[in-house]
Formats: sequence, C-alpha cells, structure tokens
Amino acid sequence: MDPMPQFKNVIFDLDGLIVDTEPLHQTALNAVLRIAGTGHQFETLEYGRVFTGKPISENTEYIRERFGLPQNEAMLSEAHRALFNVLIADPRNLEPMAGLRELLAWLQNRRLRIGIASSSRPEQIELIAHQLKIDHYFEQRVGNDGTLKPKPEPDVYLLALEKMGADPAETLALEDSSAGVSAAHAAGMFVIAVPNEFTRHQDLTIADRIFPDLHRVLEFLQS
Repeated sequence: MDPMPQFKNVIFDLDGLIVDTEPLHQTALNAVLRIAGTGHQFETLEYGRVFTGKPISENTEYIRERFGLPQNEAMLSEAHRALFNVLIADPRNLEPMAGLRELLAWLQNRRLRIGIASSSRPEQIELIAHQLKIDHYFEQRVGNDGTLKPKPEPDVYLLALEKMGADPAETLALEDSSAGVSAAHAAGMFVIAVPNEFTRHQDLTIADRIFPDLHRVLEFLQS
C-alpha cells in the first residue's frame, strides 16, 4: 500500500456530505412531478439510485423523457431550483451531517486549508454555509454556475485546487457519491467516500477509503 499523503488541504463536497440536502432535493423533485400531474413520487431507494450525484439538468431531462412531459428540461430545472431554494432558505430544513462540526474544528485547529467543491450553484453553497454558520471555515467555496462540466468530470475540483493554490497530491477530498468520488480521483487527490442513505448502494470502490460517517474520518486523520 502506498504511504499516506501528508495532507495540507481538505476539500469537501456539499450535498449529502456537509449537509443532509438530498431529502430536500427529493422533496423538490417530487413536488415538480406533482405539479406536472405525473402521479408518481420517488421513494428514497429509487431516488438515490437514479438521481443522486447527478446534475439537476440531467435529472429533469430524465423525468421529462420518462413521463413524457410537455415542459422542456430548462423549465423543469428552474422549477426544481426554485423549490429547492425555498427549502434551503429555512435553516430548520438544514441538518449538518454527523461529525461535521467536530471535523471542521479539528482541521482548523491543525491549520489545514479547507474548501468546498460542489455541483450546486454558488449562491446555494453560500446560503447553506451561512445558514449553518460554517462559512468562516472555508478558504474557497466553488460551485458550478453552469459553465463547468458536472461531476464525474473533475472540473469543479480542478477549479477549487487552482483557487486555493493547492497541490492535489497534498489534498484530501471528501465525497458521498460515485460521481463525486470519480471527479476527485480524476483531479489527482486522495479520496475518502462517506456514503449516506441515498448513495451507499453506489459503486465507491475507487475511493482510497470508505467510512460510514465524518466521525470515522476524524478518527482516521487523528490516527
């Protein structure tokens, strides 16, 4: 086994890794389906298998094709985005993932540089970080405004590394989905997967480590 890198930087995914937003995305998508009159609602298992870790545009194109909806992808994406934004505007809907605050405090205490690289839009990242009162931990918060190729392409990670001036060989990426793990791996970083109930069925085998929660990630880094 290769020697453990000496990490100087840690880059977090957002959805399902920092904050439990997957149920909110599920709620928003199901609301779009109700408004469109499909009569179908996605339960957690099917939602996780079909949608988690993919860009909203790809997901709304899927429901457009599957249910033969007259609305185009852009209209469905905008409806999903608006509903999701309503949900994240209420801090009562935002639940940090177990172990997040302890891990962030430890990383800050050790003077590691911390960033976010997410497929979410920049304004959503800023709002969620502000609502959770964790924005001060992150040196850079990089999202996808539609100009970057989505995960599993490495673009958002490469941009975060560039903005941080970070060497990927000295950077740990924390991800929850197969698309995110693939993106971080392609960017040349050491990758720890922390799957949740929506992603634990996905293929995460290219991750360097897989842990059940952020508490275990902290224990690993402390060992």
